[in-house]
Amino acid sequence: METHRAPWECSFRKEEKSRCMPGAIPKSDTEYFEVMSLCILQAGLSWGTVRKIWPKLKKGFDQFDIEILSMKNPAELLKNPNIIKNPKKVAGLIENAQKFKTIRRNYRSFYHYLETLKTSSDKGAIKRLANDFKHLGEYSAEYFLHSIGYWK
Repeated sequence: METHRAPWECSFRKEEKSRCMPGAIPKSDTEYFEVMSLCILQAGLSWGTVRKIWPKLKKGFDQFDIEILSMKNPAELLKNPNIIKNPKKVAGLIENAQKFKTIRRNYRSFYHYLETLKTSSDKGAIKRLANDFKHLGEYSAEYFLHSIGYWK
């Protein structure tokens, strides 16, 4: 089964009833955070637009380094020409980086946090993610779980 790293790499197959194959499981908390951030930043934009500017976004958001981003000031970060100028999304990413640090303290890693979601129904896991993270609605949370190979 083919996996993908970014949503725009998602492959559709007729034999799978046009269902996108699950994404590749990230190897680090930073990779999990990057995919979540991508799902948040993409909301309301076309995948084509996000794909074109993704290298700039990664640079603007310090490669989605959780430690660095968690210490940023939203007003200062909004001055960076390499980011999407949505104050709520920017503040949300910073808060989410802080949440990832809390998750590391409480669960050792984001992967272990995700394992606790598997005791819930799929809908329960989606709702918990949407509640735990800023600017991650239920649709984005579901897409995030799919993109990280949560349902294999």
